[in-house]
Order: sequence, then C-alpha cells, then structure tokens
Amino acid sequence: MQNFEKLNYYEMLRVPANASLFELKQAYADSLAIYGHDSLATYSLFSEEERRRILKTLETAFRTLTDAARRTAYDQSLVQAGALDPSTLAANQPKKPVPLFDPPGTTGKAHLKRKISKKLSDASINQLSRDIAAADAISGRDLKKLREKIGVSLEEIYEATRISISTIKAIEDNDFENLPSALYLKNFLRAYASLVKLEPQMVIDGYLKHAGIQ
Repeated sequence: MQNFEKLNYYEMLRVPANASLFELKQAYADSLAIYGHDSLATYSLFSEEERRRILKTLETAFRTLTDAARRTAYDQSLVQAGALDPSTLAANQPKKPVPLFDPPGTTGKAHLKRKISKKLSDASINQLSRDIAAADAISGRDLKKLREKIGVSLEEIYEATRISISTIKAIEDNDFENLPSALYLKNFLRAYASLVKLEPQMVIDGYLKHAGIQ
C-alpha cells in the first residue's frame, strides 16, 4: 500500500503546490474513483480498514487545500520544514466556483457516448480507428489524434471516465515519467479505449509496448 503518511497533501492528490481549485477538485474526484469502496481498480488491493484510512486522509488533504486560510497555514508549515519551495506558491485564485463532479462544458456520459458513436460512422474517423487497431504498438499521440478527430475535449473525457485531465495529458503526450503506476494506467487506458470504441486490451497492450512498460 502506498505510504500516505510520508506524502504531503499535494503529493497525495498528485497536484503541484500552485494547483488551482479546479485542479484540486479534479484530482480529488480522480482519487475517489481509484480508492472508493466500489472501485474495481483497487478492489483486491486494500482491506476495508486500509481503504477507509486512505479516503479519510484524502478528504483531509482536499478540505485543507480548498480552504484558503488552512491552505496558507499548511503551505507555511511545509516551507518551514523545508519540504516546499516558496517560489512554487504562485497565486492561483479560481475565477468562479466549480462543482466537484460537474466541470463546466460537460454534457453527460450517455450524451457523449452517443456523440462518439455518431462520429465514428464518418469514413475518415473509422479508417483512423482501423489503422490504430492494426498497429503493433500504440502511442498516446495516436489516441489524441483519434480523440481530436472525433471532436471530444479533455473535459468530456474526464467527465465520462473520471480520469484527471493531467493524467489524460500524460497518456496522450507519452509523458511516461508522470504516468500513474501500471495497475492504474491499465484501468485508465481501458476506460479511455472503451469510450472511443477501441478494443481495450488491444490499446492496453499496444500502449504498454510503445512505452516499454512490462
């Protein structure tokens, strides 16, 4: 089990120290999807007690970092302990409140699936899907090209899959250093592939081969 006790709140949520409120909410929603009681990704990894402790710790981190006064005090404690460079604490005030599970511009998972199914009837998009399926290895650029060809935004992918936008970008940009562990990556690739109507295991195997991940 990941030793959360040795991580600071930013590391727990996998966000930078100057993360915006929107980024924090995305990261927290992503964490809940991974560690929640009904999560298939971590079903066999943690006992109920371990899962309860992780969720409680993540909630504390989220509530601290989304409260301006508590976040300032927490940041100061990290700086004093030498665990945080004060130059990274650039002001990043949200322009307006953002709901935790409903980012602006999203249209709902069912609507998005219908939109994607309709787009895939386009000959050029269908051909691109077949080309990806025929490839020996699959890069994040291939997935990004298909997503953009279909006309699906990062926010829509997040809304439908609960994969944080930062993780989607890391996958699409082949940013291997910032990818999650192989277990979570496989589950994220499965969700992404299913959404854009690619065979999930094919995408998982092809992407891991391209990334050199066993």
